[in-house]
Amino acid sequence: MVLVAAAPIVAQIMMLAMMALHGQWMFALVMVPGIVGGLASMLVTLPLPYVEPSQSPVESTETHHAPRGPSPDAADMFCASDAPSIESLLTFDRLGWRTIVRNWLEPSDYDVPLGVTASGPFMLNLHRQGPHALVAGTTGSGKSVLLQSWCLALAAMNGPDQLNFVFLDFKGGAAFRKLEQLPHTIGSVCDLDLAHAARALKALEAELTRREKLSADLHVSDIDDMRDAPPRLVVVIDEFHALKDQLPDYMPRLVRIASLGRSLGMHLIACTQNPLGQVSTDMKANMAISICLRVRDGLQSTELLGDSRAATISPALPGAAYCNDGEHVTAFRCAPADNIDVYCRQIAFAAQFVGTRSRPSLFTSPLPRSVQDHPVSGQVDRIRFGLSDNGITLTDAVVPLDCGNIAIIGPQGRGKTTLLEVIARQVSAMDGLMLHISGLYRGQRLTTTEHRPRLSAASTRIAPAPPRLIWLVDDADDLLDPLCCDTQAVRFRQALADSSIIVVFAVRSPRHIRVPDHCSTRIVFPCGDRTADLVAGIPSSLVNTMRQEDLDTPGRAVLIAGASACLVQCAS
Repeated sequence: MVLVAAAPIVAQIMMLAMMALHGQWMFALVMVPGIVGGLASMLVTLPLPYVEPSQSPVESTETHHAPRGPSPDAADMFCASDAPSIESLLTFDRLGWRTIVRNWLEPSDYDVPLGVTASGPFMLNLHRQGPHALVAGTTGSGKSVLLQSWCLALAAMNGPDQLNFVFLDFKGGAAFRKLEQLPHTIGSVCDLDLAHAARALKALEAELTRREKLSADLHVSDIDDMRDAPPRLVVVIDEFHALKDQLPDYMPRLVRIASLGRSLGMHLIACTQNPLGQVSTDMKANMAISICLRVRDGLQSTELLGDSRAATISPALPGAAYCNDGEHVTAFRCAPADNIDVYCRQIAFAAQFVGTRSRPSLFTSPLPRSVQDHPVSGQVDRIRFGLSDNGITLTDAVVPLDCGNIAIIGPQGRGKTTLLEVIARQVSAMDGLMLHISGLYRGQRLTTTEHRPRLSAASTRIAPAPPRLIWLVDDADDLLDPLCCDTQAVRFRQALADSSIIVVFAVRSPRHIRVPDHCSTRIVFPCGDRTADLVAGIPSSLVNTMRQEDLDTPGRAVLIAGASACLVQCAS
């Protein structure tokens, strides 16, 4: 490697000497920067060993795969000094990203070091020995450090196109905050926002269903048999008992992942302080790996290891643990990460080097309290009026202009007039539409304002198509009354029946609205009265999920189009 890097530099130096002998000083000076750059490149290329300054060496470099014989002497190993860092176990050189890139170019490898045993590095394979793991330990025993090291080791061995993470932290979000920088992370939530956590669990169930359908369509029984298989997904849960207590209705989703995850490439790592009674028998039956750090009660140790040995670990030994893989119990010391931020930056740089595209988030945050209006000109078939929420991700809330009339229903002060103004601005920015606005201001008589369609320079050279008429009407309750014979009311009801006119009207009550005669799309602002909201068309399943925040937020509505309904936040 040194000879290959030095050969071009030697050639340039010889040419520099020849030019100097012939007095061609200008050409010689031009070559100097290239020689300097070549020398710098050669120095960077030299493989420099990475030495851990303050850690004790491991006596043996032989890897340890949960031996099938008797367990090594845990007392001797636990009495040793602290374990080496995870970086040294992964044999990072001075430029760690190069080691990561080399690992990613190899086939997927889930056999990663977690720490050291009395005989060498302790290796654990989540895919082969799992597919799921249960980690237990009291406060201060080193659970979070173990989870961080495990995830960092997996990320260093497998690229973002091979492995992804979803983090569920139910002790404030501190454990995984730094790991959110990893390009492998496609979702992270904490218990400070339970609505966000519920979305994560819904998204995981939806991802499991998507992979089931993909396997059925490709007629394969395992994700490894797919040609373009989706990345394996590792769901890491810290303080599992808090998740069970705060979101008990979502536990069957995790049980389903534990039951079906092996063949679909989804893995669970659940961490808890007290394993007694926290994990159901159905879920525990599929968690083949049990790691027990220091616990206070021998029964807790027995739950995972079959005996009380983990209760004898000294509090002065954070990171000391036993791993039960179903065949043998192994004592090891967890290897911490020296600097997680630097580690994550090295992994991110490796992802940039190999050109890995960032994967979209598996789920998004809930709807914000306000959305700004961003008109999109040129799209004459739909109007964007805010954001819609399907319970997992947020997308643009749009209403089509080719599917009939649109009704806006809701009590006073909820945002109906503001929504009409947003739609008016959107339509005004479009070509080929004629806009009529009636009674946009309360307390005034119904008046009509007309906006002619804009004509671009291209459209003036040919005969333009006839403009489509969009009629916006506010306070249309009296106009819908079948007993009202006012001229404006008659004209309004005729427009509702005219397929060439799109009427967008706002009413306080749906009592005079006939679906689909009067409208095919409804935007309903909930009033908080369950009966009234159901009469307005909001499905009972959606009414049950709405919180008080949804009722108190101006512009929060439900978009109903055909048989589908979703929560939306209207722009202002």
